[in-house]
Amino acid sequence: MITATCTSPASPLMTPDQTSDALGISLEELSTMRHGNAGPKYHGIGWGLVRYNTADVMRWRASRAVA
Repeated sequence: MITATCTSPASPLMTPDQTSDALGISLEELSTMRHGNAGPKYHGIGWGLVRYNTADVMRWRASRAVA
């Protein structure tokens, strides 16, 4: 099972690197999904800085699980 790490123990936000690792996809694929309004919700926090909420990423990943 892949587990996500946060930017700090108190932070629920993940960097794109952490998010791509948690989802098992490349940074390029994550970026493509973001620009195509697909993938987990993200927050643009200025000057190209993007963060993903850990709970949103895990919820998105779970919603795509194949039984």
